[in-house]
Amino acid sequence: MPDFIDLKIRNFCLSINESSLSIVKIKTGRNSFSLLSFGREKLEKGIIKGGIVEKEEALVAAIDQACKKVKGEKLKTKFVTVSLPEEESFLQVIQMPKMTEDELKMAVTIEAENYIPMPIEQAYFDFQVIKPMEDGLDHLDVLIVAMSQKIVDSYISCVKRAGLIPIAVEIEPQAIARALVKVETIDSPIILVDISANKLEFVIFSGNSIRFTSSAPFLSAEMDTEKLISHIQKYIDFYKEHASHEHIVGESIVRKIMLCGGVPNLKDLAGFISQKIGIETVVGDTFVNYPKKNRNRTRLKDPSQYAAVLGLALRSLNQ
Repeated sequence: MPDFIDLKIRNFCLSINESSLSIVKIKTGRNSFSLLSFGREKLEKGIIKGGIVEKEEALVAAIDQACKKVKGEKLKTKFVTVSLPEEESFLQVIQMPKMTEDELKMAVTIEAENYIPMPIEQAYFDFQVIKPMEDGLDHLDVLIVAMSQKIVDSYISCVKRAGLIPIAVEIEPQAIARALVKVETIDSPIILVDISANKLEFVIFSGNSIRFTSSAPFLSAEMDTEKLISHIQKYIDFYKEHASHEHIVGESIVRKIMLCGGVPNLKDLAGFISQKIGIETVVGDTFVNYPKKNRNRTRLKDPSQYAAVLGLALRSLNQ
């Protein structure tokens, strides 16, 4: 997704999905960080549906209220980094010949038209070269990400109408992966599963990049564990059959499952999934990439709910 302003400024982070809004503001020092502001507000059903804003006025009001109700320090900045739902986005890893950075910008844009399911001129489009796991490759692996301009603009309009100034936007799976995958590198494929009130979000991460994302309807209040197991197994099988060339041993074998989200007793659920599927399943550590020394980290009673927005904050800190 495009950066709207490329400046080193103090900002907070806002994650938007179909069921909730999450906010954090982080401050870092040498080998330490502080959680300055945080908050999470449920969204009424129907405001966002299938990743599309259906009720803009209601979303504007919800964003405004969420900002006013944060715990900790009041938000003194209007600048915000935003993550958006995955449903209407497109993400894929493609291979390109080795070339200069300027040549790649032009070539990827042309090549992306063969993959993106919308006219390129109607999409916000971004890409990044994936750092290879081994030297001497004769090509580049490139992650391309696209989202409809119309859909992104509807979210950005709501953010602006709530009195905020968006400086960057990305899709939720990118933020979740940044939060949960240690130093954003993994030797064998893992599945990240975000369980929200009304959907499951799946992110397959391997090597140094996301490889696949998808989502499925799921009412966490009913917690149909057999349905959950079925969904996870389906994506494990899909990835095994369709894994792209990733230059690592055992490239199509998922070695671990990480859970996050707002479901109670995630630890017990992780144990259940491990037993049923036979793959190590754990609750993801949303602070794994933050400095070890911290202040106020424990103020988040359930950090798993904040995976996406804490990943956003890491993006801001890294920049």
